[in-house]
Amino acid sequence: MRGIYSEFIDNEVYKESEKDWYVELSRTDMYWYDLLINPTDSGYSFDTRNLIVEYLKNLKKEIEENLEKRFIYFICSRKKVRFNTNKKPQYNPITKKVKIHLLIGREKKKASAKIKFYDVVTNRFSNPTIELTDKYITLTNDSNNKITMSIHDFLSRTDVSFGHSTQVQYVGYTENPHTRPTNGSHSGLNEILHEVSNEEYDTLLFFNLFKVTSRAKNATAMLNFILPNSMTNEIGAEIEGKLIEKCFIFYFDSIYQTKNRDKEMGELKNNLIKLSNENKISSIQFCYELESPNDYWKFFSSKISPKHRHVFTVSLSTSIPIVEEKSEIFSSLMESSLK
Repeated sequence: MRGIYSEFIDNEVYKESEKDWYVELSRTDMYWYDLLINPTDSGYSFDTRNLIVEYLKNLKKEIEENLEKRFIYFICSRKKVRFNTNKKPQYNPITKKVKIHLLIGREKKKASAKIKFYDVVTNRFSNPTIELTDKYITLTNDSNNKITMSIHDFLSRTDVSFGHSTQVQYVGYTENPHTRPTNGSHSGLNEILHEVSNEEYDTLLFFNLFKVTSRAKNATAMLNFILPNSMTNEIGAEIEGKLIEKCFIFYFDSIYQTKNRDKEMGELKNNLIKLSNENKISSIQFCYELESPNDYWKFFSSKISPKHRHVFTVSLSTSIPIVEEKSEIFSSLMESSLK
């Protein structure tokens, strides 16, 4: 339950300590927007929109019952890719790999992926029966068990790379991921769908949850504190979510969010000033990274180059919020891991 250790923030030593926030990715879920607007386009009996919405409803309930948080979502563009249904998959009995053919982008450039399929039931590599549409793949193993996936889910799960990265076009936050931006009535999403070529790119939604840790130092008392903000609720879930959202907005700095830039900057500035004055929190340091790198989470923007690991710090400088591509603690952790 959020705030289970709330009494700790009344400790005078902690209250007088200088603090920094450290924000790390705790979970992320990706959805292809096409599955929401064309839920029965697969030719299969299931409704993809309903499946996604129900999953997000249950996820929201689970989060609320434990450590209430806000979802930070990225609306992204990624190179369009489809299965080439004119060429059948080919199995190589020597390498145990199946070659699957694909078409990329507006020009439908031909490409292929060589994948090993492992059957956990028989405990060996297998040659499953494969059925393809341009957007979906269905795999049937020797036990006649079937699984159907969209092309983006399939390529992500099998970690197939064509050297593509994912462009962050919009950052937002929501308490209700099953309705925003998934219900379609979202001006930022609609603008991206209108401006970004549907012939060249697909639209993906990423729902992120973050772990926020307060690290406090009190030189006088010779004590250091490391406390999850969700456990103390020093800063409530709503303000916590807004802060994280605004920091990512100004980090990626998408052209689709420039119209509200002054308003967003004002909100970030006011919240940073409040954190500094009331909680002695001087900076918010971020690390966005998956444990196992995946090209679907290799994010970039018109300002930020493509990378799997995004480390940056947001702080006040003469009462102006600044975003720097560095972090004292996360850079130190990375250096230590490489030694």
